Amino acid sequence: MSKTCPNCGVSSPDNAKFCIECAHDLSDVPVNEDEKSNNSGNSYKLSCIVLIAIVVVVIVAAGVFFSGFGGDDKASDGNVQITFDKVEIWEDTLEGKPLYCYNVNGYISNYPDDYEKYMLKTIYYDSSGKELTTTTEKLSFFKSDEGYDFPSLISYYDTPNYLDVDHVKVQVIKDNTVLEEFNSTVNSNKVTSMMNSTK
Repeated sequence: MSKTCPNCGVSSPDNAKFCIECAHDLSDVPVNEDEKSNNSGNSYKLSCIVLIAIVVVVIVAAGVFFSGFGGDDKASDGNVQITFDKVEIWEDTLEGKPLYCYNVNGYISNYPDDYEKYMLKTIYYDSSGKELTTTTEKLSFFKSDEGYDFPSLISYYDTPNYLDVDHVKVQVIKDNTVLEEFNSTVNSNKVTSMMNSTK
C-alpha cells in the first residue's frame, strides 16, 4: 500500500509523512484504496489456494493410508477358506484288480487376487498321525468352481493298495510358506464301492 503525492505524483509508503521525491507533506493524503482492495483480493486468493492445497494433501494421504486396508486384504496371505463336504474312500476295479480312490470334497472361498501363486497340499494320515501320502494342486485349478452350489474335488488319490486313512490336512501354501491349515476326518471307516454297496 502507498500514498500518491499530490505535488509530484510519486508513490511513497503508506506510513510516510513526507513525499520521498519532493518532501511534500503527506499527512493528510489518504492511502490508495485500489491497492487495499487488490491486496485483500490477493490475500483472499492466496488463502483459497492454501486451503485447496491442504484439502488435496489430506485426501491423498487418506487414500494412501486406506489403500493398505482395501482390496489388498483379499490379496493378503491367509484369507483362503476351505469348508469340507466329504472325505471318503471308494473301491473300484481296474483290469480285475482293486483300485482305491481317496477323495476330499469341499468348498473353497475368499480367493485372493493373486490366487495363481497359491497351492493346495493335501496330506493323508492314519489314526496314529503317520503321513501316508500327499497330493498338491494349484489353487487356480478350482477357481472356475467358485460360486457354484456343488463342492470341488479338492484332492483325489488312486492306488491299488489300501491305505487306512483316518484324517486329512489341507494346507494353503504361497511361496513355499504354509498360510492356513484345514483338517477333517474320513467320513466313514468303511470303504464304499462304486456300486454303492459297503464292504
